[in-house]
Formats: sequence, structure tokens, C-alpha cells
Amino acid sequence: MGKKDEAKEVVVESPVPPPVEEPKDPPGWELVWSVLSKEQVEALLNADQTPTATIASLCSFLHVEHYDDNPRSRAWIDFFFYHVLFAKEEARFSAEKLGLFIAIMHQVFDHGTTPPLPTLVDNYGLLKQLLKKHSVDLAAENSVAIFTLQDVQAIVSYLITTFYQHFRVYQRAFTVHPDFIRVVKSVAVETPMPPLPLASTKELQVEPVLEPPRLEAEQPLEN
Repeated sequence: MGKKDEAKEVVVESPVPPPVEEPKDPPGWELVWSVLSKEQVEALLNADQTPTATIASLCSFLHVEHYDDNPRSRAWIDFFFYHVLFAKEEARFSAEKLGLFIAIMHQVFDHGTTPPLPTLVDNYGLLKQLLKKHSVDLAAENSVAIFTLQDVQAIVSYLITTFYQHFRVYQRAFTVHPDFIRVVKSVAVETPMPPLPLASTKELQVEPVLEPPRLEAEQPLEN
């Protein structure tokens, strides 16, 4: 009899599950999470965050490393810090609204400080265009109503008294580069002679001081 065929182990590969696709944002929401993620925005809205923690979070999220040393970095972070305070304390924005507001102001700031510098009117026109696009449902124009009319009014009132009040200052601070002149001067420093050892010192001999001879008084002339 021939040898029986040995049983072979058959390995059946399990089917690979298809990758889970994250739900896509509906049309018109492309700008909402373009600068900060939803998790980052929710962290900023955390009621327990102190101002110091909020600034540290913004530095991390916006990749700013020299907040304490660079005036421009400080102004850039403070620009968004006050937007977060406005959104939390005055406007009471949701995460979606704050994410959109940050993204809009990111575009508005870049537009306002990028040469050739626009006028305030042109920059304000961009702001109105972006706010309108995200406050009205118009499928034909890819617009979606994320902001309400009250939100838009609050944003405009806030920016008129803050960002646009100092628009020229921001333009100058972020476009004018100061001239640095490095001057190198050689300074001669006299090196003192090394002191003599005490064994080689001699006692100072003080010579007596002789008084100068006194001059006799002149005799008056006789007539």
C-alpha cells in the first residue's frame, strides 16, 4: 500500500476590513477645520483653561516657539487669544463656529499684512465676503449658514473696535523689517603685571623731610 497522503494544514486568510473613512464635512464646511482641528478647538473652549494655558495651547497649535522672545510671535498669538476670549465669553460660540471664526481671521490677517498691502476697505470687504458665505444657505454658491445674523453682528462689532482700530499698526508691525547694523570694535584692555612674591619685598625706607632754610627778612631801605 502506498503511503497515505498526510493532512496538510490549510491557512485561510481573514478578509481585510476596508478602512474606515471619517465622515466628510458637508459642502461649505471646508474652512471650518482648515486651521485648527475639532479636538484643538474643543480644548480651547474648555472652561477650565486659564489664560496662560490658552496661550500655551495656541502656541502649540499654531507652531509658535518664541512667544516670550519675539514681539511678532507674541502679537500673532495674542491676536487669536482675544478671539478665543470673545468667542467664549461674549459670543458663546460652539466649536464649529469658533473653528470657522479662527480660519476666517487667519485669512483676513494674512490678506491685510501681505504686500502689496491692501486698504482697510479692501480687507473689510474680504471679511464681509467670508461672513456672508458662511451665514446664508445657498447651494448654488456653496454657502452654508453656520453663523446666525446675531453672530455676524457680534463679530463685526467686535472687530471694528479691536483689529480694525489698529489695522495700520498690524500692517507696519508685520511688514516693516528693522535694519540691524552689527558693529565690532576691538577694545584694548591693559593687563596688570603679576605681583612680586612677598619674600622679595623690602621694607620701605622713609627719609626724613628736611625743612627748607628760612630766609632773613629784608631790611627796609633808608631814605
